Amino acid sequence: MACAKRFMTRGMAAVSLFGAVCLAAPSWTIPSWSAEPPTIRLGYGAAAEEQLYLLLAKPDLGANYGKSYKLDATRFQSSTQRSQAFEADAIDIASSGAVGVLFAAAEGVTGKVIASLVRESPRGFATSYYVKADSPMQTVGDAKGKIVGINGFATDGQLWLKAALARHDLSDSDVTITPVPFPAMAEALKAGKIDIGEFPQPFAEMLEKEMKVRKLFDSQYGMPFEQELIVFVAKDAFLKQNAAPVRALLQDLQAATRFYLDKPREARQMILDAKGVRLDPDIYLNMKDYYRDPTLRPDATALQQVQDVMIKTGFTKKRANIPAMVDVSYLPN
Repeated sequence: MACAKRFMTRGMAAVSLFGAVCLAAPSWTIPSWSAEPPTIRLGYGAAAEEQLYLLLAKPDLGANYGKSYKLDATRFQSSTQRSQAFEADAIDIASSGAVGVLFAAAEGVTGKVIASLVRESPRGFATSYYVKADSPMQTVGDAKGKIVGINGFATDGQLWLKAALARHDLSDSDVTITPVPFPAMAEALKAGKIDIGEFPQPFAEMLEKEMKVRKLFDSQYGMPFEQELIVFVAKDAFLKQNAAPVRALLQDLQAATRFYLDKPREARQMILDAKGVRLDPDIYLNMKDYYRDPTLRPDATALQQVQDVMIKTGFTKKRANIPAMVDVSYLPN
């Protein structure tokens, strides 16, 4: 599967999701209707970013599309591909897993966390790890020697796995980890290529409808507290040079988030209609969702708690300077 398949659209933009286990990875360009504003190159992911999908599908939910900025938005199949594009300056803003951002920051990759999209929280859905219904595994302790599919190394998924295994005096070296893109995870589990698979929404909802499975654990099992899941990250130089268009984008994203939270079924239907997600409407319209902060304000305390677990489990030995990397000045007041 290619890193990112790209196409251009005019007028109403749409992004396709092919079949039950395959997501497209398009480029989504929002046109301008007046003088040419700056173009923001945005890299985003394959799951859980509903308010962003909504904004891309319905740009008129915001007041600034085509006036203060344009978007060249590309969906990436994996977090690793997105991170590589960000580090190579192929994209300006990335919607990234918070753990990956912390890991990269500790290794010296500079970036500012400017918004929160999604959280793992007791107040919403928690990313889950499933086994087949007839699997002999009954607890996380039974995972020793098994093959676990996650979306990439140095990601939230690997940290949740480490934290869960640690409760049973195991580490991720006691299992075999294989990276699998979320769209291919269900097929990998079905085919027996993996014994345990990581499933965010909507893939968890799809999996439960299509296969006989059992949840073994979730993100809260080893880390039972509020966690940033997906954040917007950008490099400081780009932000300083493009402060006005970035603020306009976040203002529009906040408007789309409010609409999504106030009218979730209507918002998801808009995403379906724009082919931003191509799923059985009964699954997509009724799935349990993650918690999303309506202000988009990143939670520095939550990031610090996650980093503490990263250090404790040996996921990383270096600490990122979280107060220095969180910048809320581009969000609406």
